[in-house]
Amino acid sequence: MKTEKISILIGITVSALFMWFGFHYFKYVDTPAIQRPYSPFLEGIEVLDLRFNDIKYKIRPPSQSQAPVALIAIDDASVREIGRFPWSREMIAEMTDNLLKLGAKSVSFDVIFAEPETSNPQADSAFAKVISDNPDRIVLGTFSENLVDFQPHQDLCVAEAFLATGGDQLVKINPSFAIDEETHAIDDLNWAPLFATLFQTIQEREQNDLLKSLGKKSPEELSTFQKNNLKARQSMALFEYCKTWLTKHDIFLSPENIGQVETLYHDVVADAPDLKNLKFEDLRSRIRKSYKTHPIPQYGEWTPNTLELQTPATYTSSFIAQLDADGYVRRYPLFFRSGHKLGTSFIPSMALQSFLLSGPYRAELKMATAKDGEKSLDQFNIYDTSKEPEVKIASYPVDGSGQLLINYYGRQMSLPYVSAKELFNDEPTVKVTTSVMNQESKQLVIQTKEYDKKEFFKDRSLIVGATAVGLYDLRNTPLEANYPGPELHLTMLANLFDKHFLRQWNQEAQWLPVVLFVGGTALAVAWALLGSLSSLLGFVVFILVIGALDLWIFIKHNLLIHSFLIYACAFAGFGAIQVFKYFTEEKKKKELKSTFSKYVSPAVVDELLKDAANLKLGGRRERMTAFFSDVRGFTTISEKLPPEELSRVLNLYLTPMTDIVFKNSGTLDKYMGDAIMAFFGAPVKDPNHAAHACRCALESLVKLKELQKEFSDKGLPHIDIGIGINTGEMSVGNMGSNIVQNYTVMGDSVNLASRLEGINKEYGTRIVISEFTYNDVKDTFTAREIDRVRVKGKLEPVRIFELVCEGAAKDKTAELMTSFQAGYELYHQKRFAEAKQVFEKAQGNWGSEEPVSELYIERCQEYMDSPPPQDWDGVYVMKTK
Repeated sequence: MKTEKISILIGITVSALFMWFGFHYFKYVDTPAIQRPYSPFLEGIEVLDLRFNDIKYKIRPPSQSQAPVALIAIDDASVREIGRFPWSREMIAEMTDNLLKLGAKSVSFDVIFAEPETSNPQADSAFAKVISDNPDRIVLGTFSENLVDFQPHQDLCVAEAFLATGGDQLVKINPSFAIDEETHAIDDLNWAPLFATLFQTIQEREQNDLLKSLGKKSPEELSTFQKNNLKARQSMALFEYCKTWLTKHDIFLSPENIGQVETLYHDVVADAPDLKNLKFEDLRSRIRKSYKTHPIPQYGEWTPNTLELQTPATYTSSFIAQLDADGYVRRYPLFFRSGHKLGTSFIPSMALQSFLLSGPYRAELKMATAKDGEKSLDQFNIYDTSKEPEVKIASYPVDGSGQLLINYYGRQMSLPYVSAKELFNDEPTVKVTTSVMNQESKQLVIQTKEYDKKEFFKDRSLIVGATAVGLYDLRNTPLEANYPGPELHLTMLANLFDKHFLRQWNQEAQWLPVVLFVGGTALAVAWALLGSLSSLLGFVVFILVIGALDLWIFIKHNLLIHSFLIYACAFAGFGAIQVFKYFTEEKKKKELKSTFSKYVSPAVVDELLKDAANLKLGGRRERMTAFFSDVRGFTTISEKLPPEELSRVLNLYLTPMTDIVFKNSGTLDKYMGDAIMAFFGAPVKDPNHAAHACRCALESLVKLKELQKEFSDKGLPHIDIGIGINTGEMSVGNMGSNIVQNYTVMGDSVNLASRLEGINKEYGTRIVISEFTYNDVKDTFTAREIDRVRVKGKLEPVRIFELVCEGAAKDKTAELMTSFQAGYELYHQKRFAEAKQVFEKAQGNWGSEEPVSELYIERCQEYMDSPPPQDWDGVYVMKTK
């Protein structure tokens, strides 16, 4: 078959695979996160897709909103002037009252007041009065970190557990938010008495367990902290039970309990004609099979505000931030739920509830129920209730989980910020910080201006939240990291006012996979028939045209397409065809040069290509030199640095050290974290391999000093290294299988080099070479013998040397070596007292520069206290690797 036909077939195959993958991928991303099957591969593709679309956010010009919103920022300036947060509720009450008197439409709190203010009991009362006086203009906040995946029928239990743990205070009759959902007949039954009995038993058990563990007899004996702990444990226990309700793990369905609860279940269904006569197992099965998964995200335990504040509040909203798979915030959920009991289970988001109060508006969530009982989100509409009859003002493009894509206006402070400290003075003006468009640069620049307080705050919807860095309410967004959490809610609130939403193509899941196949096939034919240069030019033109069109659609029409799949299909098809052509048209010599240039210097590659026989699978015996280098204490360093910083440190260290290996005709075997393994003498034979390895080690120490200074200047950790070198027979060649191969060295001589690298820690040295390496380089390098050791795993002792310098030692170094040699000889003559004196003199003269003498001082003292046996040969046995 001709190359062109095979190339076309490859392109069609790639396009077909992408079409098949596209259908599966869209099914995955359109499924609510908690219902998705676990798939690291699909999740990874989704992250790439999301990050690719983030480029569009960065390229798009910033915009300005005229929405009547503002953030009351508990910022660094406010914390410095007023004091650390949280502030007294009296101050919060004063600030809120001031804002409402200035004409604010609503004040929403991206802050939770979960505990009473014990230091000033009057403070909560003051804030509660402000709430009580303005229930239709204040929105309290709540949150939950307990995103749970209950079985569908267990929503009944969750709804009752939510109410039993304070949900009746969080969700009250809310005329501004309605759910239009077809309920099941089982939903209309009165489940409260059943669950009240079950929950009471569970709570009593938790109470008894805690009292027993604390040695208490009654709850009255508990401290305030212990009572709070008991309440939290009881709340958690209810939701944990709901995960098992009507399953084989349900504790109340055990043989010893089932008889007591069957009556309770039959009491619930007594007025349901099609259920009341069923046996309990049939009733249980009917309930379990009657429900399908609800698409709205469900949370278990919610954190309410203190009861004194929660009771007078009419509106409470969620300020949960929904993270994508990569931890970025791109979507904003408009509502959440605990169960799906209409009127008591659904909690609106902060942006939505704030917007509804600005109208007055009413939100209506319409759910659709398929024939098989599967539920989906059909519409989300908002109506203006000030009109008669009410008028629909917008239908919002929410996804299947009730989320909107956040249409960011720009980087932080794109919307008005007012520092909270501005509200504790009697000045008639207020300083407002926001971004304004610079007409020359067409970029938003941050400016602070003064406005009349009453004019600015009149009819504004306000969100109060923390932006101070130390309060850690920061999020990652497509535009920037460390984006203040409260501004997420403010941005969506402004989006709701502007009705200027990002949308996704609602037919994308059906049509984009087909576009991938048709377009990919057409491109494959073109690339197969064109020459290399022409196809490359066509590919570049295609990418540029698609990129421009994609960006235009995003900027002009606010339409966000999963275009990553288009680019990936194009790259994969083009790449597959070009790779096929490459492997059928290029010579093997270019393959070898491309591969080995990653391991050895270009000069070595050129020599290697003269004889490629050395690259056959399998090794050959050669006398070579193995080289190991390792960073001291790297585990400790890595624990202190974030992954990004650790990667940067490794790159700064490994790059110059690898260059030194290449410079000295060495071959890089591998990186082992922070360690470098290299060898000298292959693939090209080198009679001076030992000298090259030693020179590489010395030059590495010189470079290390430069890096230490550079790291110190940059505030990076101090690093030090140890190097081990050994020369001997070893096996070298392509090792592995016919599928995966690695050009490497193996053998006892390699293992000894690794042991010598580790020995540096024992002697306080940096470069240790074996006697075999020393014999090869003793005429050109200076080294001193520091011991005779038997390393772990070997029987024969080895003389080891510290590599000092190239050429003869001079001045102070030469004097130290002479002194040490004298002590070393006395030591091996068992004249330990004399040897100790010599080593102590050396230690006194050179201090920390001479750690080896310090080691021998200790050994001499040990042998003076406990003399060695008569057959002692001076060999030191290493107990570790």
